[in-house]
Amino acid sequence: MNAGPRAVTAGAGHRPPLLEPVTVVYVAFGVTGVDVSWLDPDDPVIVVHNDDLLPTGTLDRRGVTDVVSAGNVGFGAAVNSALELVRTPRVVLCNPDVRLTREHRRLLACTEPDEVVALALDDERGEPTWTVLPYPGALAAVVMGHRIGRALGRRSRLRDLGSRLLTGGRARYASLLGTTSGSWPLRTHWVSAALLSIDAARLREVGGFDAGYFLYMEDVDLSRRLAARFPSMRVRLPGGEPAVHIVGGSAGARPARSVELDRIRSVRRYCSLQTGIRWRAASAALGPRSWWLAGRAGAAR
Repeated sequence: MNAGPRAVTAGAGHRPPLLEPVTVVYVAFGVTGVDVSWLDPDDPVIVVHNDDLLPTGTLDRRGVTDVVSAGNVGFGAAVNSALELVRTPRVVLCNPDVRLTREHRRLLACTEPDEVVALALDDERGEPTWTVLPYPGALAAVVMGHRIGRALGRRSRLRDLGSRLLTGGRARYASLLGTTSGSWPLRTHWVSAALLSIDAARLREVGGFDAGYFLYMEDVDLSRRLAARFPSMRVRLPGGEPAVHIVGGSAGARPARSVELDRIRSVRRYCSLQTGIRWRAASAALGPRSWWLAGRAGAAR
């Protein structure tokens, strides 16, 4: 049974009881600041610098550790470099372009290793984004790689119909758009790594992220590997007001062609790591666009 967040006393009456500390990991790229005002004073912070726009020592609070990468090593590899420095039972991964409040800090608290806790996210226009989704099938991966869903719009009936066809009617993607509460087995649903709270030991147990993903799909892959190692794990949205995610805020520091190339390469990698002829066919179907994007990105340099 979930005992819920456990409060711990921080000082003899000098301030109200605080939640059990969590370590928050930020991967800084393309940003000049990180907002930590939503955190408790005892929460350690690790900032992994994938570029030099945010100088080390910038955050004016105790318990901050700066990790300087050898250039832009990608999101997953950057998080992995911070894992060995985490000393709290729980770690929160947070994109620098997510805006949070003190109430969100409370909602992310958890003491159950089986639970991955995330929050509903709205974009900068106040439109809901997906936080939890069913795992994609091979055909869905092809659609993702070719960015067909973006052209249809998040809330279009055609996109909802397409998602139902791609999943054999088993899952309706539209029904999860804007969902603020619920619980789903990690065996069937993956969770976005834009903002999540997870047991640090379990994250280490599976080796963290697959560093072969430079950007995108690393959270889908991580969710699947966690579920394979720990079948009882679930992802939970605890309710409350959505946080705000400036979607693509960090990635926007790079040319759009390079970002799209990263996306399709990640989808192809995901396909290549699955078994079966459908997945091999999906990877092959994504090849031409991947090569075309690589050519355009190279020509732009």
